[in-house]
Amino acid sequence: MNKHSFLWVKEWNHLFIIMLCISGGIVYSGSCAICYSEVKRNRVAPINVGGMELEVELAITPEERIVGLMYRNKLEDNEGMLFVFPKEEILSFWMKDTRIPISIAFIKADGRIIQIDTMSPHSLDTHVSREKVQYALEMKEGWFRLHNIKEGDIVRIPLAVGRKAEIGK
Repeated sequence: MNKHSFLWVKEWNHLFIIMLCISGGIVYSGSCAICYSEVKRNRVAPINVGGMELEVELAITPEERIVGLMYRNKLEDNEGMLFVFPKEEILSFWMKDTRIPISIAFIKADGRIIQIDTMSPHSLDTHVSREKVQYALEMKEGWFRLHNIKEGDIVRIPLAVGRKAEIGK
């Protein structure tokens, strides 16, 4: 093998390695996009908000609460997620990797709404409850205003939902 042939093979080896890395990166990023587009839906439960019956997804386990509504592309008008905690505590939420604008209601253990905030997509600003609460209900932005739900209103949550949080299931 002469000197020129060796250099040519060496250059092609480098090109092959570069192309392999690029194609591997494309496959990896594509697989992540597929994972996020097929968001797993959590179990649901009926709740009553200001006399309106809803069926909302539950975020009970730490893993479910961490993911929340991340990676969702939309929420239908009466869709939402109820975050359930084992006991009342100061709660803090942000919108990292959340693509849709959300209104959040912080709810005491007795079902009383003590605070409603609006959260912008992808914002890293934290929204902290003013008091200890056991629940947070995330709905499409403006949902509470549209349905005339305000601080002091009651959310009726089945007792079994709170018990599931106590045992982490």
